[in-house]
Amino acid sequence: MGAVFEAYVEKHLARQLRDDFVLKAQASSQHLVAHDAQRWFRLKPDLLVKQKQTTRLVLDTKWKLLDSAKKNGREKYQLSQADFYQLYAYGHHYLDGNGDIVLIYPKTDAFAEPLPVFEFPKANGMRLWVLPFCLTKRQLMLPASPAFDVTFIQDNLNKARADNLNAVPA
Repeated sequence: MGAVFEAYVEKHLARQLRDDFVLKAQASSQHLVAHDAQRWFRLKPDLLVKQKQTTRLVLDTKWKLLDSAKKNGREKYQLSQADFYQLYAYGHHYLDGNGDIVLIYPKTDAFAEPLPVFEFPKANGMRLWVLPFCLTKRQLMLPASPAFDVTFIQDNLNKARADNLNAVPA
């Protein structure tokens, strides 16, 4: 089911991008380590948002159920530590350790809104966002935070996000 979700997100997210951005699936240009002049352990994020030759955003989809109410130190929203390590490696290799990386999960009643941003204390400017993808609306649910760069999304979707920002009391 994970591959089906990934393909669904790819298809519909590609339609949401501005014309000057492209969605690249299954990029594999980076490797985790070099050893004896060989590159080992290919890093293959599900999706990259690129503008010209520059990677702007790294995204990975997960067909797992999260629970926003389980945010205590033990349950951690049902997130996987291994997924965080995976995205950390992607961010360092595809974004040079500076920029936004995204984990995408299916939207459910228990996970209907983006989680607050996760910051890596020793990574200068690299942040991890955990975002729901609405299967019925066929779109990524964007965080209301102005810290999340949404320049890659079409203007009509940005307007909906701006309306949400303006509706939040100061």
